[in-house]
Amino acid sequence: MRELVPGGYLFTHMIFWTVVGMVAVGTQAVAVILTIGLGLLVVESLTQQ
Repeated sequence: MRELVPGGYLFTHMIFWTVVGMVAVGTQAVAVILTIGLGLLVVESLTQQ
């Protein structure tokens, strides 16, 4: 629990990923990333067969 103090590793990551998530939602990057991810999933599933 002491890792949650300001300046700690966990606290830094929590702030960083919150900001990244807010920027991604604001710029609609989430939709682009999900589309790319789904495309890669389809390609991989087709090439495995």
